[in-house]
Amino acid sequence: MRWQTKEEANFHIQEAANVFAEGLAFYYQDKELVVKPAVQSFDIDLSYTLFNVNALQTAADAYQVGRDFNWLISWKDKLQSLVLKKHVPLVFDLDEHKLRELLSSTFDQFTIPVQNATLVQDEHGNFWVRPEAPGLSLDYDQAIADMKQNLSVMDTHPVGLIDKEVEPEIYKKDTLNIDNQAKQLMTLAPLTLKYQDQTRVIEEAILIEWLTLELTGGRFSKEVVVGLNQKKIAQYLQEKIAPDLDQPAIDAKFKMIGQRVSAFQAGQDGWETDLEASAAKIAQAVVNRTRELELVVKESKALTEMSEPEQMGIKEIIGTGHSNFVGSPVNRRHNIKTGANTLNGVLIRPDEEFSLIGVLGEINAASGYLTELVIKENKTIPEYGGGLCQIGTTMFRTALATGLPITMRRNHSYRVSYYEPAGTDATIYSPQPDFRFMNDTGNYILIQYRIDGNDLYFDFWGTKDGRQVKQTKPVIYNIVEPAPTKIIETLDLPVGEKKCTEHAHNGADAYFDYSVVYPNGETKDKRFSSHYVPWQEVCLLGVETLSTTEATSETIATPDSGLGVYEQNKEATAETISVTTIDNTIKQ
Repeated sequence: MRWQTKEEANFHIQEAANVFAEGLAFYYQDKELVVKPAVQSFDIDLSYTLFNVNALQTAADAYQVGRDFNWLISWKDKLQSLVLKKHVPLVFDLDEHKLRELLSSTFDQFTIPVQNATLVQDEHGNFWVRPEAPGLSLDYDQAIADMKQNLSVMDTHPVGLIDKEVEPEIYKKDTLNIDNQAKQLMTLAPLTLKYQDQTRVIEEAILIEWLTLELTGGRFSKEVVVGLNQKKIAQYLQEKIAPDLDQPAIDAKFKMIGQRVSAFQAGQDGWETDLEASAAKIAQAVVNRTRELELVVKESKALTEMSEPEQMGIKEIIGTGHSNFVGSPVNRRHNIKTGANTLNGVLIRPDEEFSLIGVLGEINAASGYLTELVIKENKTIPEYGGGLCQIGTTMFRTALATGLPITMRRNHSYRVSYYEPAGTDATIYSPQPDFRFMNDTGNYILIQYRIDGNDLYFDFWGTKDGRQVKQTKPVIYNIVEPAPTKIIETLDLPVGEKKCTEHAHNGADAYFDYSVVYPNGETKDKRFSSHYVPWQEVCLLGVETLSTTEATSETIATPDSGLGVYEQNKEATAETISVTTIDNTIKQ
């Protein structure tokens, strides 16, 4: 091993990390799942990275070996790195939530739900107990931990899933006098559920479906009794009662006409059934032998304030954000306008934390959104959400321009042409990641939007308090070239037809510095940092039958992975780093 600069070490780490280009495999019995580094879509907003190697941070960690403030520790580390080849773990990002979803959707077919002893009614109306049965689960937590360990040492061996037997909690041998207990509960039917002037009757047939066996008592004296299954009750309430009973709160919405605030949507208070509390109350009522009870309902107040604009503090534009979506397809443009319309006229209360996902609500057809196609293996699957990151990015820029504290923001996995310059974007996807900020102006903020051709603007109306915002231009560095165009054969397109994602983009790191100076002289500084992996163009090619290999374009001579080739960071220092400190993560 020889001594190298940080830049050279970074290059070699990325080069070595290309072993993950074809993904990491999980298996159970004869079933295998290969997890690729990224899932791509024809709308880049819906694309995401499952895992990505951070070569820059790995090189920085290795550089620190032998550079401790304590010279004794430094010499010890240097000696260990030279003699023992001290290992520095590879730094990586992993979306554990999405990985767990993939594992579950692939391997849940092998799991067996545990069966407690259950209560059954025969055709004569008598109750008996069906015996318990053990279940089988797969340890996804351990599988993810094994994958993380493999990533840290650049081990590409497949990860085997471990199964384990799940024991029941309720056994038939512990049930006594069950038939009489169940018949006693049935004498309470019908039950009457009430809220205000509305009533619902629960007949015996429904009550029987809710019956379950429960464990009661302490740690050393447990007893099996007949009760009601609260999950089934809550599900029944949600499907059969709540749709007729619930009235969602509707906040008033406002618009600026000249310098005056005018309502264009009236506010209305609402209420909704508290499913868990109501289910618990029904179960307890049966124990107490009560036939009639009030459902638990949560009331929610709508924002209906309509004062003079000066009293609400809405009198001027306090911040404007902008983004451009030129080149967007029809569905994406539709979704941008739909999302902007949802936000238009919303009032943000003083000291409220604004949640963009919370205000947008459900992202589906019922809310007016259209789908875009996501590429998974060799198939295209429609998903909702395309275009909404245009909303997230523009709101991020508006909150920055207004000088509001940002409480939650995540950048995209990839550089997106719609959101340049890099580092100033914000991705959203229900339910997470969200974009959030605080209204600390002391007054209401009114959201208004404008679309001018291919330009989206959000204006925040409120009262200027004299705060000053300073924001540097993004510094973009650690440029990484993308992998070559990848051709995936598919049966979803006509033979010979090709459909491609957005053109390839370089990966990079970026940051900008942000400062807010308040009227009292207080200053709050923050650096917003972003990491982007390379965007590999992927094309689907329609074929009659799938071949065993996939074609690859030769137009870009770089390794295939999205982990790419390093282009020298011109701002980096030329300090040297011992390659021996990285051990197997750098290959000469």
